[in-house]
Amino acid sequence: LSTSYSGVDDFRLTSSEVDPDPFQVELPAKKEIAVHSKICALMDGYTAIHRDFNFAMLSGVSHSTLQKEVAKSTDEKPMIAGSCHRVVVQQLLDCAPDIVVEGFFREYTPEEEGRESERVEACILSSECSRQIVVCFRGSTANQAKPLGKGGMFGKEATAILHEEQPVPVLASLRSTYFGTQLERTVFALLANLAARKPFFDVVMTGHSFGAAVASVASMRYASKNSQMRVSCHVFGCPRIGGEEWRQKVNSIPNLRVYRVENGCDPYVSLPAGNEWVHCGHAIRINGEGANVEFRARRFDRDAAASANAGGMLGFVQAKVVGSMTLSQGSSAQGRLDHEIGSYDERLANSGDAWFDDFCEMRGKGIRADDNESRTLA
Repeated sequence: LSTSYSGVDDFRLTSSEVDPDPFQVELPAKKEIAVHSKICALMDGYTAIHRDFNFAMLSGVSHSTLQKEVAKSTDEKPMIAGSCHRVVVQQLLDCAPDIVVEGFFREYTPEEEGRESERVEACILSSECSRQIVVCFRGSTANQAKPLGKGGMFGKEATAILHEEQPVPVLASLRSTYFGTQLERTVFALLANLAARKPFFDVVMTGHSFGAAVASVASMRYASKNSQMRVSCHVFGCPRIGGEEWRQKVNSIPNLRVYRVENGCDPYVSLPAGNEWVHCGHAIRINGEGANVEFRARRFDRDAAASANAGGMLGFVQAKVVGSMTLSQGSSAQGRLDHEIGSYDERLANSGDAWFDDFCEMRGKGIRADDNESRTLA
């Protein structure tokens, strides 16, 4: 005898920007964001050391064991177990004091007419200290450097419906890459296994540039399928992915928390250009250098331009031509430098205790009732 109710699956709890779930507006610790930045820097940079390094060979190997193996290796004999380069392993160890690789997947999209095969990867790690399962996505080297084509500068990027389960328009190139492989299926299957083995761990999806866009889609789909899990999406230098429908869809998932970290003059966080493209989640803006680095968080921020102007922050140069970013801004040397994950990682690592203690919009007394309960003005 079944105790379930007919049609119960047709109903789903949702939230909104005006009335979010408390989890959606929890503030992340700087240490947490810094660890995810280091993981993204590792994934972005390992190909310069060993192009086809297979992180899967490190799956399940403890932090202490890897430390011993690195200590035994030398500059003359830099390989561990025959094919693991000690420099890559050391960078992995530097990410967190107890980081462990749980899995690694590398897929290639099929070749199509006028479109070459693209490489996309996901590395799954865990940390007992933070009680997190972290999934870091990476696109091809070319996509990581330039997550959008030239059309993105002028708002001419094509769109496509993401999926029948989430019928919202998104970047067509992103959708093609995301569903062009079995990466989602294999990553989600491993996450199901890890969630059973580590029942009190949160899941965090992260990535930089094109990998950030992939992580954004993956986190939305995973959170939608696993309402019992707390899912965070912490991405760096992420371009705009869709329009208002995409934004409302992501922000209405109560077990999904999204933070986009945006650095200085990074041009890609404002692309594709055009009012039809908007961001989802919250923004963390980084400006300044060294001891003068400043971090500001904007709640359910729509775009980098708005956050820069509304916050009165320096370091973000905006030039508008009929509402679009000029080509010169997007190709500037400073813009390219600020888009690199190394620039994000450096500012997080060298800024001391600088961080935010609340969203910019939440400072001040605001509107309160007689019992000192805060009120929202709609």
